[in-house]
Amino acid sequence: MGGRKSHSVDRVVGKSPQIQPNKKALLDAIHSENVDKIVSSAAKLISSSDVAVSNIAKAVKFLDFIEENESKSQLNYEERKELASKEWSKLKKQQGIDTPSDIDRIFIDSAAKVIRRGKK
Repeated sequence: MGGRKSHSVDRVVGKSPQIQPNKKALLDAIHSENVDKIVSSAAKLISSSDVAVSNIAKAVKFLDFIEENESKSQLNYEERKELASKEWSKLKKQQGIDTPSDIDRIFIDSAAKVIRRGKK
């Protein structure tokens, strides 16, 4: 069975002890296959995580670029990804944003996919 590689919960939200109960609640909800519990526990986990909140704040700075480039949806995925990568690199340098490479890839891949949705 194929598919894309997912990101570990620890990598996205961190490993601090205060989020462990929320992490356990999310994993329990996933195993129970209860969508309402999954959404609720995921929201609680993200909001209790300094790592996730920090990454969301950094990603918000990328929104202007995405909105300005929605018209470039005719580009193929690799071209949109390259465009997003260059802009994210420039933004990181200009604003002194420090993110690890795996988080950078999440931002860049997400931007490339969102730009695609701009197709009319």
